[in-house]
Amino acid sequence: MYRLPQKNRDLQRLARQRDVMRVLGCLLWIALWVGGAISYNANHQTYPPHRRIIGWKMLLLCLIAAATGFLIFRCWKIFSTRTISGVILSSGISRSYSASSDAGRAGTDYDFRINTALTIQTDDKKKCRLCFEQKNGFYSYYHEGERIVRFHGLPYPINLDPNAPHGYVCAACGFHTDQYVSPCEHCHHTLIDPKDLVE
Repeated sequence: MYRLPQKNRDLQRLARQRDVMRVLGCLLWIALWVGGAISYNANHQTYPPHRRIIGWKMLLLCLIAAATGFLIFRCWKIFSTRTISGVILSSGISRSYSASSDAGRAGTDYDFRINTALTIQTDDKKKCRLCFEQKNGFYSYYHEGERIVRFHGLPYPINLDPNAPHGYVCAACGFHTDQYVSPCEHCHHTLIDPKDLVE
């Protein structure tokens, strides 16, 4: 399994920070729900037990808060986004959109986002699909038949071709550059040099 070089410690910290923020966000979400229930009970002490949030109702509320927090803060990515490497079988694009209100017009405007979608065969002979936001230069960076690695906690895979005739990409923000210039001009994180990666 590939590991980030020591000179990319900032990327290691970034990946850990993202995991920690997901967990803290989920715990804060649960605390707000439970705190609201406790506040409700404190302000309605004269209510009979069946009208207060106690016992099995409190347990159910905690379970609902945990489940929704797990989904909202996408905590599953802590376990699912392991470091994987493999060969690109196919590449394509997918689209996603988000609704946003447009102050200049009546109604709703839609912001479309183009994503890069890669199907890879991992080193353990399994097929895996990676999807991440499309950036300029990606059409020349990911090619079928080439090996890539995506590190845990970082959204953008790195091409493992040591000669990299098609440039470099930042694993943190996806900024593409023809020349190896570290740190990244866009997000100021260090770039990963494929020549430094060993299993």
